[in-house]
Amino acid sequence: MTAVSEPGRERARRTPVQATLADQVNGTASLDAAATEAWRTYNDGTTKPLLKVALPYELARRSAAFHEAGHAVVAAAYGAHIKVTGVIDVPAEGVEWSLTGRTEFDGPPIPFWRFAAQCAAGERAQARYLKSARLWSAESEAACAHHDDFEYTAAWFENAGHVLTRDEDLPDDAPSGMSWTTACRMADLMLSMLWPQVEAVAAGIDARGLLTGDQAAELAGATNPPPYTGDTD
Repeated sequence: MTAVSEPGRERARRTPVQATLADQVNGTASLDAAATEAWRTYNDGTTKPLLKVALPYELARRSAAFHEAGHAVVAAAYGAHIKVTGVIDVPAEGVEWSLTGRTEFDGPPIPFWRFAAQCAAGERAQARYLKSARLWSAESEAACAHHDDFEYTAAWFENAGHVLTRDEDLPDDAPSGMSWTTACRMADLMLSMLWPQVEAVAAGIDARGLLTGDQAAELAGATNPPPYTGDTD
């Protein structure tokens, strides 16, 4: 999803707390033009649609930061090496502001249900933040689910010989798999155990925009797992 402004919304400056968090890590991640353009697209290469949100810039950015932090923290807990995570502004014609997020990681093979949970952790973290901030509504619920996380997971499942359904039981002829509803429940369980780390990483993203995996791990008080080399020993 690319979140865009409603008319008349303005940016907000960083709060002192955000500025302090931003100073806790050295340097910052950066994207070249090609990488920035890639963040405008879904995993299948199609351009992300513009989705209006009834939130001011600072709250839309913060909720997106929680989405990416959810992905990053849960993926790292499962052993994935986080390359970069964050939220960036993406100029779009005819709107005051627009933004999008992404988390890039690699890691050793994991059980398919764990892969699904880390993919679902983004929308579940975003929903948890919005509910805690009393910003939950039918519109925000739709915005949380307006990502390609389900489609990306379903494609990964299919490639690995599994089936992912949205919320129904598996077909009788399905060899193995699960529903997205179950993946979300697993993600909720992980987030309940890791929420302080998610909050810390989200605050860092909110303050800085982009974090390297090492920076995200530092804010979470953890270690970024090493890059996956393909070795099984």
